[in-house]
Parts: sequence; C-alpha cells; structure tokens
Amino acid sequence: MRKKIYILLASLALVSCANRGIGPQGGPRDTLAPQPVRSEPENGALNFNRNRIEISFNEYLQLNNVSQNFLMSPPQQRPPDVKVRGKKVVVQFADSLRDNTTYTLDFGNAICDYRERNPFSNYSFAFSTGPQIDTLEVRGKVYDASNLNPQQGIIVGIHENKDDSAFLKMPFTRIGRTDSVGAFRIGNMQGGTYKLYAVNDISRDYRLTVGEALAFSDSLLKPEVHPHFHKDSLGRDTLVGYEYGPADLILWLFEPQQQRLYLQRSMREQAHYFRLSFSSEPDSLPSFRALRPSETDSTRSDSGWIDPTPYMHMHYTKHRDTITLWLTDSIAIAQDSIFLEARYRRTDSLYNVEWYTDTLRAIWRAPRLSAKAKMVQDRKNKNRKLDLKSNAKQGFELYDTLRITCSTPIASIVKDSIHLFQQVDTIYKPVAFRIAPYDTLPMQLTLIASLGAGKKYELRIDSAALHDVYGAPNKAEKFGLQVKNPEEYATLRVKLNPFLPKARIQLLNNSDEPVLELPAVQGGTFFRYLKPQTYYMRLYIDENGDGLWTTGSWEHKRQPEPVYYFPAKLQTKSNWDFEEEWNYKALPQMEAKPKELIRTGSSKKK
Repeated sequence: MRKKIYILLASLALVSCANRGIGPQGGPRDTLAPQPVRSEPENGALNFNRNRIEISFNEYLQLNNVSQNFLMSPPQQRPPDVKVRGKKVVVQFADSLRDNTTYTLDFGNAICDYRERNPFSNYSFAFSTGPQIDTLEVRGKVYDASNLNPQQGIIVGIHENKDDSAFLKMPFTRIGRTDSVGAFRIGNMQGGTYKLYAVNDISRDYRLTVGEALAFSDSLLKPEVHPHFHKDSLGRDTLVGYEYGPADLILWLFEPQQQRLYLQRSMREQAHYFRLSFSSEPDSLPSFRALRPSETDSTRSDSGWIDPTPYMHMHYTKHRDTITLWLTDSIAIAQDSIFLEARYRRTDSLYNVEWYTDTLRAIWRAPRLSAKAKMVQDRKNKNRKLDLKSNAKQGFELYDTLRITCSTPIASIVKDSIHLFQQVDTIYKPVAFRIAPYDTLPMQLTLIASLGAGKKYELRIDSAALHDVYGAPNKAEKFGLQVKNPEEYATLRVKLNPFLPKARIQLLNNSDEPVLELPAVQGGTFFRYLKPQTYYMRLYIDENGDGLWTTGSWEHKRQPEPVYYFPAKLQTKSNWDFEEEWNYKALPQMEAKPKELIRTGSSKKK
C-alpha cells in the first residue's frame, strides 16, 4: 500500500512539471468598452413614474469622475445618486420628476469596465414621464472669445423664459456640457423658441452667478428637423434620415469685467519690512493705524511700545497690487509683534467695491545667534552699502530704456553724481539724460536718454549719489553698454486686405501671448526692431477705440470684441524685411488659428 502511494505522488509530480506554463497566462489586453444588455425601464421608455433606473452591462463596471461626466437634463436641484453594483449602473433620483417631460441622462465617459477602465463613451439614456419622447436637438461649440481656444466642461443651456433675468434667477430648461473640443449637444427638446446661454458653472446651480465666465446668443434659437434625401443611381430621391439643428452654433465665452479684489496675504518676511498682496489692482491705496498692545489684548501693557507708523514708508508696485511697508526706526524694527488696523478696498459677494477694516499681525521671530555671530552681523549692517544694479549690457536693445535698480527704497538722489558717457575711441563724451518722474519711494530709476544704434556708453554712479531709507549710501559703480545695430533686427509690414480701420494687430510668441501690438494702418502696419525668431499674429476689432481688447458684458448685452488669427507662423531673420498681406476673411474664423497654438481647456475663474 505504501509503495502504491509513493508511485501516485511521483506521477502527480511528473504531471505538474509537464504542465508548467499551461493555465491562465493572461492574454491580449481588453480594449473593448462595456456594452448595455438591458435596462429597467428600457431606453426611450414612456410614462415613467419611478424614482430609480437600472442599466445592466455585459461586464463588471466602475465609475470615472461622475460629477464631471454625468449630466441630467432638465437639471434637478439635487443631483441624482449614480452608483455601480457589479454589472449594473443604478441611478436614484433625489427630487421628484416633472409631469410630461422628457429626461436625458448623459453619462459622458463615466461608465468604464472594471479591469482596464475602457469607457463606454457618450452614452445617453432618455425617458419620458408623459406619453411621448421629445426628439429635437441643437449642437454647436464654445470658444474662449479672447484666444479662440475650445472650452471644455462648460454648461450650455436654453431658457423658455425670454426675460433676461431668467439667466440669473432660474435653472436652465435643458442643458448640455462641452467636450474636449468644445462641442455641445442639447437633446430631447420640444419645438419652440428659446434663448441660448453658456456658463462656467462653478456654483453648480445651472444659472449665472456673478463672477462666472459666460456666453450668450444675440438671437432666439428655434430647433428644427428636416428630412434628408439621397439620390440613387437612377436619380431618384430616397429618404435616408433626418437632420436636426441648428448644428453649427457658436458661443463666445468671456470673463466678465469684474474681478475679485481681496487681500491675498500679509507677511513680515524680515524684521524691517511688511508686505501685503492683493488679488487685483485696487482703486485706492490702503491706510494704516498701529494698535497698542492693550487694544489687542487687555492683559498686555503699553509700556515700551512706540507707534511705528511715523517711521513707516510705503512702497507700491505699478498696479498697486503689492504694497511694502518699510520700517526705518530701530526700536520699531525690534518690536517682534506689530498689529495694524488696515483699511483697504475689496469686493463683496456681488462684486461691489467697498472699504473694509481689518486687523493685521506683523510677527517676526529673529533667528537665535551666538554672541560672536551677532557681533559680525551688527558690524556688517553698520558698514552696509546700497547695492545697485543696471540693465546696461553688451547687446542693449535698441528700443530699451536704461534703468538702475536697488533692493531697498531710495530716499535721496544727487543727480549731478550720476553720469552717462558715450565712448568714442578712448574719449568719453557726456550724454544728456533725465530721470523719469515717480510717485512713490523708488526702487528703480529710469534714465531717459537718446542712445544711438551701435554706440558704446558707460553709466557711472559716484559714491553716495544715492541713499536708501536707512541712510546707506551706494559705492561707486560703472556699467558699460553697447546698443545693438538695426541690422540685428527684422522688420515686418502687415497690410490688411480688406482694410479694417478699427483693427489692432498683435504679434504673438509660441505661448500665444502678445509681445507687440500696433493699430492697423491703411498702407501697412510696420513692426520694427523685431528679434529674429518665430512669431504668430492675430488681430482684434477695437470697436470702442480704447486701444485694448474689451471683453463682453452681460449687463450691457455686449459681445466681446472679435478676434482673428493669421493662419501661419512667421519666421523672421536678422537684417530682413518681411511683408504679409492678410485677408482675415479668407478662412473661416475658427479654422485660421495655427494648430500649434490651440489649447483645449476649461475657463478659470479669475
């Protein structure tokens, strides 16, 4: 018996070895999307009166980003709950359904197989709570009005209510959402006339909320259906289907003029200054009042406290969105906690600009230093010089302006101690210049001078020509520069045909950003002193004549100013004159933009 068991085990071992590699070994990757096999109720069901839909597929499922993919039209105040249970998709309605209404469930790319995440793309399920299904539909695309990029994830909706207030107060009658190429479809519509809108629905309430990007059609929308015939070989018309439309709608999405204005952050990066950053440009500068310690904490004493505001110098950037308060008194700087009552401008929830009073904390914790390190630091601070820099260099751009910059605000300037010379062989000839006016403590000086092409210059700054707010003088500095020659640049002449008197032409870089802009001129617009590189070109029609591209306005029912692209890139070369005749109507507006500049994405709230 024992011998028989040994023989049996040995046989099993041999079979196991012989079959090594046989069995589940994987196989070709599954690339097929799951397919629906049945549903309760059926797709296209009539007189639906339940609160739940189940759709069965031929394989196990998972859901992908339901909130971004799934859409129900007409929208409900509370979105339905969409879940997967094995091979089923279950949709549970949270709100009651309207009578005699056709509903559409668009799943987008939400339904995927379990293993490989292959999506069952653009699946749509329709049912009616009445005796018929509405079948009309419209299609189109949404583009960013400023750069003609297709916009993804935008809600496009219709309103039966023709009153303009409906866009602000009521959810859309029916909706669709744009895909990756900006295309939308609104299906299962009834006959009638509607108003058409689009919105970057950040608030997810299917209406326009202040601050959201939007688009609107100037004309009423009327969906229609027409039979589509095809002539056979005998010349007879054969009905092959129906065409629904309009199918070529275009909406121009724009950011409203309003911008959120608020204090983004305040920080004390060093003991001697305090910085505030705003989200956009305020119309007025803030004011400050220092708070005594007892005003912020009744248990604290005001002994030893000094008011830092008399020793506080305000510096602000060109657009006043960054403000720096420089402290110049050693006792004020030594206070590790400074509390300021700041009064500044900000927008409320309706984008109205108002004054707001806030309490800011300027806290500084000095690093711990040994006695020796502190002595070295004190000596260094005592002997500190004002560090000066300049944009003077070899290869100075012919159109540039000479500048002097420093890291702390300048308090005083001895103009006679700043000199500009032209170098002719070994001789330096003085060149007249003036310092551009400024309205704040400057950290940059602009020197206005007539600089000749190809000429060499030297900027000399005597010691103590400048002092900063801490009394530190500069050391003597020399900066050499040589201006480029015109031969190092290219010239471009752009002639519009037909001519547009209100057009402004922009040269763009590879990132679709303007680098130069000029108004259109009848005989041709000249772009001079171009760096030899690749450019692109677009124009906009400056309808209000303000010299800027103007966005749309819902309040005034004004569309954004039209934008057109030149269909090719421009490769310029040194010492070459280029000329382009541009018929901006030669191609459809949306086909002219070079493909390498097109960026597909969603509009962002500013």
